[in-house]
Amino acid sequence: MLLTKLLSQSEGKTLEFKRDLSSLKPILKTLVAELGLMEEWGSGYRRVIESCQNGGYPSPDWQELGSAFRVIFYPHPEIKVAPETAVPVNVPVNVPVNERQQWFLNQLGAGNKVKAADVAARWKVTEKTAKRDIAALKKHGIIEFIGAPKTGFYRIKETSEGSPA
Repeated sequence: MLLTKLLSQSEGKTLEFKRDLSSLKPILKTLVAELGLMEEWGSGYRRVIESCQNGGYPSPDWQELGSAFRVIFYPHPEIKVAPETAVPVNVPVNVPVNERQQWFLNQLGAGNKVKAADVAARWKVTEKTAKRDIAALKKHGIIEFIGAPKTGFYRIKETSEGSPA
């Protein structure tokens, strides 16, 4: 009945919608899609799916986001995606850290209580160099020292929300 009414009103006319399809009722959206009017409007979703299939790619996912939509394309099955390297979330992107500092942060992240002497021994550098490395991390606000100088320890500084900086 709805189809008959729509077609009888549209004979000899171009169907125009003043609003985008996301605001139409679901049955009308289905009707417009089944009539092939979406393809005439140039959406090309069928051609996108066919192109993916012809190229050996997985079919994309389509997500409706209110008045917009998102298409998620996946890599070709034969392409090996390299795993992401493990970078601690507490190291700000704009703060360059050297290997010793990275090791120090990894140790703190693992829950180990390390000091300058541990860095010096592990990397075969002077304790003075290790202290400079640690001081730089402190200066950038990445770590903090808790407690007395002899019995205290370093830890990754937490933000106000309770997560690492």
